Amino acid sequence: MHQQEISEKEIPFVLNRFNRSLWWSLLVFPFILIIIFLPLYLVIFFINSFFLKQHFDHQEVFTYYFIAILTLVVINFLYGKIIIGNKIKKKEVYKIQESFLVQKKDSYTYTSETASDSHYFKLYLSGEDHQQKGIYVSKEDYKRIKEGSSISLTYFKIVDIPVEGFYESEKMDSFRFFVVNRWEHIKRQLFFC
Repeated sequence: MHQQEISEKEIPFVLNRFNRSLWWSLLVFPFILIIIFLPLYLVIFFINSFFLKQHFDHQEVFTYYFIAILTLVVINFLYGKIIIGNKIKKKEVYKIQESFLVQKKDSYTYTSETASDSHYFKLYLSGEDHQQKGIYVSKEDYKRIKEGSSISLTYFKIVDIPVEGFYESEKMDSFRFFVVNRWEHIKRQLFFC
């Protein structure tokens, strides 16, 4: 793995891409948290209803639940905007060039209600430090990349912004990361390690 400090010219690019994903998180993150914390809300609701026999106003409890989720979303946004934004400006985000071993290839097709198909081509990778990563690639790259072979990716650490990828000295069309190990990803996002 080769690590280098980002240049002054790259700072606006990284900030722009990170801020765009941060604004998208304001739209997506509330729905994810509602789904994640819904079982906890239901457990508290049933314990209260059946075992404690206390009669809370369920609408009030749901309001607190919703306010707590919105608070988490705002805290996440401000943390990203202030802390990570400052890390990028102070050049504490590094450009990484790393070789990965292709462990597995996978593809799937998603058909929407309008009957249009979306094809996704995924590669599961293992890094030099045995860290698991996943990337989406183009159809052409998917066809020529073989399992067990090595690819080289350049990306910005912490924010996972792809720069370029190479397979057998040929530049890949494009790639973008997806989460393979959710708990490892959550830990990395919380502590930025």
